Amino acid sequence: MSRGTGGRMSALTLPIDSSASAKFLGFRGRTPLFSVAAGRVLVTFTLPERLSAGDVEFARRLAEQAAAYATEVERLYRGGGGLARRSGRSSERGAA
Repeated sequence: MSRGTGGRMSALTLPIDSSASAKFLGFRGRTPLFSVAAGRVLVTFTLPERLSAGDVEFARRLAEQAAAYATEVERLYRGGGGLARRSGRSSERGAA
């Protein structure tokens, strides 16, 4: 995971369950929003009004990583409900 150009990095762990949601909101006259809600926490991704190639690259990486996450969750579910939950440990494969 990249820290960007600044110094410290903040981290947020957002426990997800069946009541969590993800939402895309597109607008004609401004940049889109992407939100993830879980419990009493809402995280919304925003972009500057003037987009750059880096903004497009971030959106593509976000989509790719979300698709990989969905594939792994489905694999664990189809394999018996998730090995990580039973063992109490999470897989670090693919962590950046």
